[in-house]
Amino acid sequence: MGPVMPLYVSSLGIGVLGWSLLAMSAGVGMFLFEWVWGVLSDKVDRRLLMAVAFLSMSFLYPLYTLEGFVPYFIVLQFIYGAIGVVMGPTTRAYVSDESPPKSIGLFVSLWWAFFASGSVVGPLLGTYIAQAWSFRYAFYASTILSLICVYLVLTILPKNRKTPRRTDSRDMIGGLKSLLGIRCAVLLFLAAVFAFMGRYSLRALLPLYASEQIGMSTVEIGILLSATSVAQLAAMPVLGILSDRLGRVRTVLTGFALSSVILLFYFLAKTPFQLILISTVLFVALSSSLLLLAMIPDVAPNALYGTAVGVYGSSEDLGMIIGPLVLGLVWSSFGPVFIFAATVIIQVLAAMLVLGMIGNLNQTARQLDG
Repeated sequence: MGPVMPLYVSSLGIGVLGWSLLAMSAGVGMFLFEWVWGVLSDKVDRRLLMAVAFLSMSFLYPLYTLEGFVPYFIVLQFIYGAIGVVMGPTTRAYVSDESPPKSIGLFVSLWWAFFASGSVVGPLLGTYIAQAWSFRYAFYASTILSLICVYLVLTILPKNRKTPRRTDSRDMIGGLKSLLGIRCAVLLFLAAVFAFMGRYSLRALLPLYASEQIGMSTVEIGILLSATSVAQLAAMPVLGILSDRLGRVRTVLTGFALSSVILLFYFLAKTPFQLILISTVLFVALSSSLLLLAMIPDVAPNALYGTAVGVYGSSEDLGMIIGPLVLGLVWSSFGPVFIFAATVIIQVLAAMLVLGMIGNLNQTARQLDG
């Protein structure tokens, strides 16, 4: 539903600032509930959480077809974010539980590949249905897919082999305080806020820019978003190899530098082909920021790795909350094309935070070893 939502609300007369508020509302739901579902998934069968989430989404999608005012959609988007985020911590934890100890990296990579493939097929399917019939049928199709997922989760996935475990809230708070006392870890979390702010917000507003400024059709916008997803899917293994050979910090900083330069080319884009080409190259460069997650073992002790991953995810959610509002205000105040200039500033800030980690990484590594 990613590319369909901004186009759908635009067809209802809701402007860019209104859509930014809706995107922010979903981010708030994710930010507030990601920790809740993560803790709950340690106490109950994770398959049950997945099934309940998909079933809830199947009831939620048709509610979008009831045309309403911005406050109505803000509530829906909040619920969408709060329920949809179940799949993040739950599926990652399930994959880790069911993977052989020596092959966890392989299985996690496969999970990411299958998850990313959905962002390739989804935009094409959703925008085709919306253009061929109506936006209403795109939401109905999402309901059908959610029900299929409920069936697959309950019939194909085996029950967790690991026994649900109890969590001491005092240990969680103490671990969080210890983690936030590590300078490099804090800088990494802040860098994740800005990196995700730029990547997510730009992808959220790109369909509107393509429609209103370039005149692209709904299907062309679906091709645009699918092209960027395919490029990211193909680039990630290559970037992973480069980060192992050149270092994660160097690879991430190179990606920030390249994306900042590529963003300036949007001022020259006048045709659908030019926009698709620039966006595809840009999102390949932006993919390097996903390697920030791989830097967590460099800044956090093994005992706090799970906590660090959770805080990192919440940092991305915070970027999702702030980003659409910031770029929406830039769009309304200065003009649509200036959202790309604002994203350059966001990228530079993220790069500065990563640069601030360099002088402390070796010291942090020695502390972790000790």
